[in-house]
Amino acid sequence: LSFFLWNTTPDHELLSAGESGELDTREGLFAHASRLVESDRTRKGVRNFFTEFLHLYELDHLSKDPTIFEQFNEELGKDAMEETLSLIEYLVFDLEADYRELMTTRETFINPRLAAIYNIPAPSPEGFAYAQLPDDAARSGLLGQVSFLAGHSHQVSSSATLRGKAVRTILLCQSIPAPPVDVDTSIPEPSGNALTLRDRVAEHLENPACSACHLMTDPIGLALENFDSIGRWRDRDNGKLIDASGDLDGAEYDGPIGLGEALSEHPNLTSCLVQRMSRYAMGRLENIQERSILSSLEERFEMHGYRVQPLMMEVIMSPIFRNAGKLVEEASE
Repeated sequence: LSFFLWNTTPDHELLSAGESGELDTREGLFAHASRLVESDRTRKGVRNFFTEFLHLYELDHLSKDPTIFEQFNEELGKDAMEETLSLIEYLVFDLEADYRELMTTRETFINPRLAAIYNIPAPSPEGFAYAQLPDDAARSGLLGQVSFLAGHSHQVSSSATLRGKAVRTILLCQSIPAPPVDVDTSIPEPSGNALTLRDRVAEHLENPACSACHLMTDPIGLALENFDSIGRWRDRDNGKLIDASGDLDGAEYDGPIGLGEALSEHPNLTSCLVQRMSRYAMGRLENIQERSILSSLEERFEMHGYRVQPLMMEVIMSPIFRNAGKLVEEASE
């Protein structure tokens, strides 16, 4: 309970409750879980969960070619992580907002370095501060942040494949088949009439061995092609206007704002969070019998307006959490 919510060891009060048997009753468990959730320490726990869920820890090793990206330095990955975690903390605790707003909000927290990349005035001369992106800005939500755009790009260029794969596998909990052995998965270099990444991807998809995987990822990533490898906006790719239109499992969109809106309405977005949070809380994968409990948690999440704090409480009060260790033991026998 303490590691799930606080990402640290229990305090004396929780240890005493465990020793006295208070946590063996639903009333006692609910009371102590509520106390922990209402503590500021839960902000740290939520930060840790989303760091793992969104793979933000990979930003510790963010690397870009400084000869191409003058605004890149060793602090950018750390800054990008802080922006995303600050926004999540704000949405979850201060606004108690719908989780789906993470994909569409124009609110964020940035420092002068990130403001320069976003080409907006810094909200504070030093450190991080609240900022509202302009209504006509072409970026919003997580998909418009450096953490996502730079974190899922190559060292010298953007990547429709990496960005699309991140949407599928991280945010929607979908699987991408592994490429066949000895197949060249690289996108062709610009040449002839194939100057933009969209043109080069279309050429790459002519190979049947590549199309099965890339059709799942690249059309999504192309909606973010207006952002370069560190997240700066651009209108053209090798001199040609970028076409950022596409569709996400039948939902058509035009550009990164539209993709964020389509993603916010995708049913897998919320079910994925339920699955990942349950696994995080239990410290293991769910078994076949527990999948019905996940379905129930998804319904409860919807009932609570897709707010994260109530979801944490629902996970704690469900059999999937209270019997986590017992089920592990049964499965190993």
